[in-house]
Amino acid sequence: MVSRIYFALVSGISARTLLPRYSKALLEGDWQNAYAAVAAVADSNERQLNDGDDRRLLALADSLALRDLDEEAEQYYARAQRACSGVDDEIRMLSCRNAGWQALKRDRFGLARNCFTRIVRDEAASPEQATEACIGLAIVDHQLGQQSAAEQALEYARRFVANVADPLWGKVVDLLAADLRVQIGVRCAGALADHVFWQSARLNGAQRPATEEVHPAPLPSAAAAAVLPLLMRRHVAYLHCLVDTSVGSDDAATQLSRVLEDVRLCGSATLLPQMRVGALLAALGGGFSTLAERLLDAIGKRDIGNGAMHSNLDWLYASAKVAALRGQMLNALTLYTRYSREALHCLRSEVLMMRTLDPRSEAGAQGRSDDVVGRLPAKYRRAYRYIIDNIAQSALTTREVAAYINVTERALQMVFKRSLGMSPGALIRQLRLDGIRGELLDESRPSTSVLDTANRWGVTSRSALIKSYRKQFNESPSETMNG
Repeated sequence: MVSRIYFALVSGISARTLLPRYSKALLEGDWQNAYAAVAAVADSNERQLNDGDDRRLLALADSLALRDLDEEAEQYYARAQRACSGVDDEIRMLSCRNAGWQALKRDRFGLARNCFTRIVRDEAASPEQATEACIGLAIVDHQLGQQSAAEQALEYARRFVANVADPLWGKVVDLLAADLRVQIGVRCAGALADHVFWQSARLNGAQRPATEEVHPAPLPSAAAAAVLPLLMRRHVAYLHCLVDTSVGSDDAATQLSRVLEDVRLCGSATLLPQMRVGALLAALGGGFSTLAERLLDAIGKRDIGNGAMHSNLDWLYASAKVAALRGQMLNALTLYTRYSREALHCLRSEVLMMRTLDPRSEAGAQGRSDDVVGRLPAKYRRAYRYIIDNIAQSALTTREVAAYINVTERALQMVFKRSLGMSPGALIRQLRLDGIRGELLDESRPSTSVLDTANRWGVTSRSALIKSYRKQFNESPSETMNG
């Protein structure tokens, strides 16, 4: 799954009205020119920013991230959030959105998923923001092998798309749905039946016959794709080549090399190797051993990324297969053993407790997630951990938290507002209410009163509980418990 294709698409679509030159370059797959279109804003200091410059800073950060300049991207994400200071809802959306995509790029799936889930469940999110978050969620769940959850995220995306003005959002959601099905199909082709991670993922998805072949039906036809932006057309062509190559089409295998060459124009050092891995698996599935060997040699181990487990699984599996084709049986066995060990580790211990998009089925432990830590500066993460450790203390105050990390209360307030779009006090209230709700929804909890449950989370006033609970969840605690 090439997540940065979809990151470029959502960034480009979001900017179509305000930044047409940037948007056009992104959607044409020319990410260097997209950067050039917004680079001038980098020279403006905080006092020189004009209306719309927060969006330009965000676009600049996105273009840097797409070109794998991650440290510079983080700096401009932070500037974009500072540029819209005072607008809590917007800061909160930006904080979650930026941290989510950055985490996804680094295979930090727990952080990414929690960030995107917060946006989807936030009433302040616009339909466009919620659609983008659902797209991110579907990609994360696919990478985790959780196909049912990925399909659920796409269903939510379609609901939000019904309320957006730009029809291209719906085209992206449809393309992603087809993409996920193609990726599973290619990786579960008959010749790749021992690719255990993806075989498990297929079984985890919507129930389809185990013998179902990969089929191009969900992909746009050539005529339908002709009206799409160039980046989408190229990706559709790539997916068609994957499908046809994996079922043995000689013409598709030949065309696949030409399609991959177009990827060089995007300006990303890691995009081409990632797409080559998908092509490599399709070549193995279709029986094109020479093409598979050529693709593997073109990738090189250093191109796979930072060694993150999920990034390496397909490469390790394909490397084992190619080594066997070359008669290097000891090397093939070593690689496949390593692949099997890492795949099993993913399946057993890295599949997250999924934060469902349906609030009615949220479990108690899901109220506290690591995405807050990921969105705060390093020093202030200690403050968040202190809040978590002392959340049950009804006397917990912002002043106490500030004193713990040796900063002023004002500094703590400013950093939390700028990074999270909420004050420390608001975060404490949200964490408590999430915890209370989680317990009330837990059918295995001890039979205690609502107030007893609230007391365990540091809430001692019944009237304050009912008022704040209804404001956050649109129902009373007793309605939650008896619903």
